[in-house]
Amino acid sequence: MQLAYTWGKNLDDGLSHQDSFNIRADRALSDIDISQRVVVLGIYDLPFGRGRHWGANWSKLADLALGGWQWNGIATLSAGTPLGISASNNAGIFNQAIRANSNGKSGKLTGPVQSRLSLYFDKNVYSQPVAFTFGNMGPRLPDIRSDGTYNFDLSVFKNFRPVERVTVQFRAEALNAFNTPRFSGPNTSVTSSTFGAVTSQANSPRQVQLGLKVLF
Repeated sequence: MQLAYTWGKNLDDGLSHQDSFNIRADRALSDIDISQRVVVLGIYDLPFGRGRHWGANWSKLADLALGGWQWNGIATLSAGTPLGISASNNAGIFNQAIRANSNGKSGKLTGPVQSRLSLYFDKNVYSQPVAFTFGNMGPRLPDIRSDGTYNFDLSVFKNFRPVERVTVQFRAEALNAFNTPRFSGPNTSVTSSTFGAVTSQANSPRQVQLGLKVLF
């Protein structure tokens, strides 16, 4: 868990705290906080082919077709980053960061993200502060985060030995192999017409690439 005080260096940078006389009120989770993250890597050389458990005495033709295969995979699973709800600056101050008001309830909604694209959280919990007042919220919500990452990159390699000291490796790689979307964060401005809605995707769709590598 990461904590941060969010404030700028000068007016040109844009002050990011709401009340200059109460900066401690901006104590909150960092906007890059990721509470849970797991990365798993696996490499498996198939035990077939010359010099391996099965097929150690295969002919060159059999080894060319069935030997030298390798499977690889990387799985990345992580939670999203915390969201912050903003409001329009009607307090008459130079600070750009004006928070919304909360009615004290949690706006968290559960269920698959794809079923909540038009209403990612309960937007009725949050509102625009009245004129010349600050919002009662902190910079970021502790219980509502952007969509997490569930990505799997898979590949298969095939090694050929045309001559003794040269290895040619064919590589077929699939990035985001299962074509799992990761959605961008929802609109978090209470005065926006799309407040609470997710309108874009944060990752790329499945990408397949082929390559040839020569080792000598």
